[in-house]
Amino acid sequence: MISAVIYDMDGLIVDSEPWWRVAETNVFGRLSVAPKKEEFESMMGWQIREVIQNWYDEHPWNNFSIEKTQNEIIDEVEKLVTENSFLLPGVVESLAFFKNKNIAIALASSSPLKLITNLMTHFGLANNFQFMISAEYEKRGKPHPDVFLTTAKKLNVNPENCLVLEDSYNGVIAAKSAGMKCIAVPCKEHFSQSRFDIADLKISSLTDFSNSHWENLSK
Repeated sequence: MISAVIYDMDGLIVDSEPWWRVAETNVFGRLSVAPKKEEFESMMGWQIREVIQNWYDEHPWNNFSIEKTQNEIIDEVEKLVTENSFLLPGVVESLAFFKNKNIAIALASSSPLKLITNLMTHFGLANNFQFMISAEYEKRGKPHPDVFLTTAKKLNVNPENCLVLEDSYNGVIAAKSAGMKCIAVPCKEHFSQSRFDIADLKISSLTDFSNSHWENLSK
């Protein structure tokens, strides 16, 4: 039985992934070299510190500081998202669905906690989550399961009784590695990729989630 649902944030709740790319393109491009499309995709779901360290290792620049670079990227992401982004379809309805079933709801994201809190407050969703957990405090980010296991522990729920909603492949791997069920909601560009078939359910939008899906996942 599923007794807790864990949401990712970027790309699942908020259409923020494109703005992460804009911010990282601007900052990395100014410091060194801007990532290419395929490089962004390979880093989806990583901790921001992991992204910065990886990019510095590949394309080093002078006066390297993870903290300074992280703050520059986060500040730009928050500005871009609050000015340009929106909640993705089905988010509000899915939260209401799980709330009506008295299911514990949490959020576990690779984004820094400050950004998670600010964005969820901006979009009026913060009170929907029992906990909002950031992978920035974990030794390993996604695709490792650490942030999901921490969230399950906070909720006092066994991992096998958790359902994760994720848009990225690294996030799906993390959820399955944690021993949790997972609904993959890839973006349109990635939906046909067979690698997402490891998820227990793949849908193109949270609007497609139905009570019959819930009943099948709850068996």
